[in-house]
Amino acid sequence: MPHLRLEVPIEWMNEEWVPKLLTHLVDTLCAYEMEDATKPGTMRTMINRPNLKHAVLPAYYAHVAGDPAKRFLHVTFACGNETPGRTAEVRSGAANLLGNAVDAFIAQLPAIASVVASVTVWVQDIDRTRGYTTTAERKKARETKG
Repeated sequence: MPHLRLEVPIEWMNEEWVPKLLTHLVDTLCAYEMEDATKPGTMRTMINRPNLKHAVLPAYYAHVAGDPAKRFLHVTFACGNETPGRTAEVRSGAANLLGNAVDAFIAQLPAIASVVASVTVWVQDIDRTRGYTTTAERKKARETKG
């Protein structure tokens, strides 16, 4: 199950623009298309909206280089790479897309833009053979053990 997490400084958690930014990122990501590996020459969305989990997380002491006047935002997107066509290049494109979406959104908020010194985006490369498990997989394993 893909996850999108937006980390913002704790003091901004109740600002009305934060959920709007998360919604904008969800919309942007769900519109991102990649080539369908099962039907070459056709495009499909990288992520299906009903499968995307998303959240806003507080970042404590979210200062850049210890400067209390500067803040950072961080976006993490975790998606499985077992989906045909979801290549490293596609995931890298998603990171750039999300970063540009945050930059454009923040640019419309001068008071916030003046203190945000850094926006980072990380698209995790999840490979199920490297220790990644889901709740459903663990529950199924427990049930089969008896």
